[in-house]
Amino acid sequence: AVVSTQSTGDHNQRSYFIHLVNIDTHSVIHAEEFYLEMEYKTPFPYFHTFAGEKCMVGLNFCHDGEAQLFLDAVNGIVIRNRKRKEKKDAQNRPPPMASMPPPAPNNSITQPDGDAGKKDKK
Repeated sequence: AVVSTQSTGDHNQRSYFIHLVNIDTHSVIHAEEFYLEMEYKTPFPYFHTFAGEKCMVGLNFCHDGEAQLFLDAVNGIVIRNRKRKEKKDAQNRPPPMASMPPPAPNNSITQPDGDAGKKDKK
């Protein structure tokens, strides 16, 4: 089987997939779409795992170098998707409310009613 990534859709709604292809029949035997919360793990340099839609998926590479290239591509996609979501979330977030300054301390002294509390004017 061959593992590949493919982008589809318009520029703003790009989706990425891992396709397992049967080389003899040139048919896709399994496809998984990358999603934002995807936990792509590498228990060994040549063996990668992630949770698929219906089951756990394991990719066993013949060469560590190919596995590393694929891992780099996957990490790039995951980072790009995360940044795209953060940007979209920031655009949808309401603007921060203007902060009001704290009220000034009240330094005035309340005078009792009557003439005793009035100051004499000179």
